[in-house]
Amino acid sequence: MFCFSLGSLSTKAATTEKDSIKTASELQNKLTSYLKTANPKTDGEVEKVVSDFYKDNNVDKKITSSFDNTGLPNIEYSEGTSENNAINIDKYIDENVDKGNFVEKKVNDNVSVIFTNSPVYFIESTEETLTLPNTNKNGVMRLAASRYKNTKTVTHRYTAKSWVGLTLFKLGVKGYFSYNGSKVKPHLNDAWYTRGTLSIWQVSGWHKGTYTKGSNYAEVYGRGNFHYGFEVKGVGLVIQDKYFKVYLSSNAKGKVSKHTTIR
Repeated sequence: MFCFSLGSLSTKAATTEKDSIKTASELQNKLTSYLKTANPKTDGEVEKVVSDFYKDNNVDKKITSSFDNTGLPNIEYSEGTSENNAINIDKYIDENVDKGNFVEKKVNDNVSVIFTNSPVYFIESTEETLTLPNTNKNGVMRLAASRYKNTKTVTHRYTAKSWVGLTLFKLGVKGYFSYNGSKVKPHLNDAWYTRGTLSIWQVSGWHKGTYTKGSNYAEVYGRGNFHYGFEVKGVGLVIQDKYFKVYLSSNAKGKVSKHTTIR
């Protein structure tokens, strides 16, 4: 859907000396400006731009040493992993932005960056492509499928990075929904997780699938239990034994939403 050379995403020529970034606000403004200038539309393009940014800029260690050493700040975790303890990441971010704890920067319609008051920031990226109709081997649309419309195929990724630019983890889900105004059906293409090369953690019980509740709600999801830690230049980031779920949902009208929860 989006086709252009990644080579054009570099926004600054290589220099012999890196710029030194000494404050959190300076990093927020410079990284956001760098991303907006490059205007990446896909996750791969975002990663390329962020990598180029850190090649061109040096982040002073004093920035990260002033933060609490937690992976997800301003969360009081409850014991157990019941649904009642689940934290909706979207709501969690919105609440902390409203309180002034976080700063959310919209790069474009596909990409947003959320800066926190910890040594972690989040990047959300969403890509949409047209969904091919459901046909038989002769290319004829199946009768049942003809009664439904398909949403676009949506890929939603959620990435946590340290302030020095290293990836802590990345979650992703891809799928679409068929709907006819009174019923919705989920279709999962894939759901996955990846970890940063310097992260030390374990994942258990990773599961991907679909879920429906009645005729007006459906999900495609990936979920699992994570135990991991991270340390760079003496700054530790730790999340222990947490359950993550990344998912897309739709109603019978074909309205698709993206979500991430943790408990």
